[in-house]
Amino acid sequence: MSGSSYLAEFDAFVFVTPEYNHGIPAALRNVVDFLFREWNHKSAGFVSYGGYANGTRAFEHLRLVMAELHVADVRAQVSLSLFTDFENFRIFKPGGGREAAVTAMLDEVLAWGG
Repeated sequence: MSGSSYLAEFDAFVFVTPEYNHGIPAALRNVVDFLFREWNHKSAGFVSYGGYANGTRAFEHLRLVMAELHVADVRAQVSLSLFTDFENFRIFKPGGGREAAVTAMLDEVLAWGG
């Protein structure tokens, strides 16, 4: 099964991305652009991580891209800090309150994607 037909089967997505130069990494942008039609008329949620802005600029960038793909992105989002949610910037150890943020985002994605 190709990546294209595999993605077409889903109604909703959760993107997990680092913030890279105030945006999303080139590899993520490339796959999103390459599989344009497979994303259309679906829903999406975002989890991002980064330095002082906790990756928030990455999903703000991704929201603009999703709008062009006719993707309904949900308002709830998860922002992770490399300083407080990761040990030595590599081992994921989320701080308090992250579970509630993830649950809120997933609930919205499921509601829009269902």
